[in-house]
Amino acid sequence: MESISFIHCGDIHLDAKFTSTGLTEMKAKQRRQEIQDAFIAIINKVIELDVQILLIAGDLFEHEYISKNTAEFIQRQLERIPKVRIFISPGNHDPYTVNSYYSILDWPTNVHIFKSTMEKVELTEYNMAVYGGAFSNKYRYESILDEIKDIDKSKINILLTHGTLDIGSSECPYHPISSSQIKELGFDYAALGHIHKMSGEDVVNDSRVGYCGSPEPMGFDEPGKHGVIYGKISDNGVRFQTIALSKRQCITQEVDISGAINMNEIEEHVKKLLENMNDDLVRIVLTGKKAKELDIDVQLITSRLADWCFYLKVVDHTCPDYPLDDLRKQQNLKGVFVRKLLNEIDMEQDEQRRNLLYKALYLGLDALN
Repeated sequence: MESISFIHCGDIHLDAKFTSTGLTEMKAKQRRQEIQDAFIAIINKVIELDVQILLIAGDLFEHEYISKNTAEFIQRQLERIPKVRIFISPGNHDPYTVNSYYSILDWPTNVHIFKSTMEKVELTEYNMAVYGGAFSNKYRYESILDEIKDIDKSKINILLTHGTLDIGSSECPYHPISSSQIKELGFDYAALGHIHKMSGEDVVNDSRVGYCGSPEPMGFDEPGKHGVIYGKISDNGVRFQTIALSKRQCITQEVDISGAINMNEIEEHVKKLLENMNDDLVRIVLTGKKAKELDIDVQLITSRLADWCFYLKVVDHTCPDYPLDDLRKQQNLKGVFVRKLLNEIDMEQDEQRRNLLYKALYLGLDALN
C-alpha cells in the first residue's frame, strides 16, 4: 500500500473574543486576524505537502460570535484544495445545530461535516473509512465509540472527534472517550480535538491517538509551540509529527525579587526576562520576599514595559519578609498563629494548598500588626 498523508488540525476558534485574557480591544482584534492567518497557513501547508486528507477536529470557530464574513472566509479557503478530502467534526464551541453555518452554508463537495450521531464515510480510492460524530450543543456526555460495534480491519480506519481522552469520569460533559476502546476497536489513527496541547513531536504505530492542539495559543494556560499534526499511514503503521505554525507563544516566567529595595530594581529584573520576547504574550509572576516598606505597583511596571512584548501581564505573588523562625518562638497570640500555620504548611503535600496557606499566614500577620 502506498502511504496516505493527512493533516490533522482543530481548536482554531475563529472569531474568538479573548475576553478572559485581558487583551485590549485592538490587541484582541489583532489576535483574531492572526487566527485567520493561521487557518490560511494550514491550507498552505496542505498544498505544500500535497496531502490527501484534511481532518478538522472541532472548534473551528466560535458559534456564538462568528460573522458571516468569517464563515465565508472558511468556505473560500477550503475551496482552494478541491482535490483534498476534508472532514470536520464539530465540537462544543461550534456544535452542529439548525442555525449553524455548518447547516446553512453551501460547502464544497469535497467537505464532509459530521452530525450528532456516529457516521462512517467510505473512501474507496484509499481503501479507507473515516468515522466521526459531532456535538449538537455545548455538551456531550455519551461517547461516540459506544455507537461503533465493529469495523472492517481490512481497511484503514480513522476516527475524527472532539472530546476528552481518559478523563476517568462518566460525568464529563465534553465527550469522554477511552484510548483503550480506540485500540480495541482497531482504529489506525484517532484524530482528536478539545485539548489545546499538541501530542509528542514524533509518534509511531502503537500510539494511534493524536491531539493536534490549537494552531495559535488562546491563553497563558497554553504554553509552548502550537500548530498541526502531519501524518502518514502505510503498511508499516501510522507515523505522525507536529508542525509548529504559531506566530506567538504564551509564556509565563517567575521573577524572584528578594533583596530588591525599590521599583527600579524590580523593573530591571523584568526587563532581563523580556529580552527576545517581542512577539509573545508574557505573564510575569513576581515571587520571593519583599521588604516591608516596598510597595509593588504591577500596573506601573506593566505600563512602563508594555512595548517590550506583544502583551504583558504582571502579577504579584511576593510575600512580606517576616522573620518566621523568630515569630514562631514568641509566647503570644502572634506566635501561636505562626506556629499553627507553619505546622499545617509543613504537613501539606499539595503545592497549591501550601501557597494558599502561606497567603493566609502573611495576611494574618498583616492583620495582627
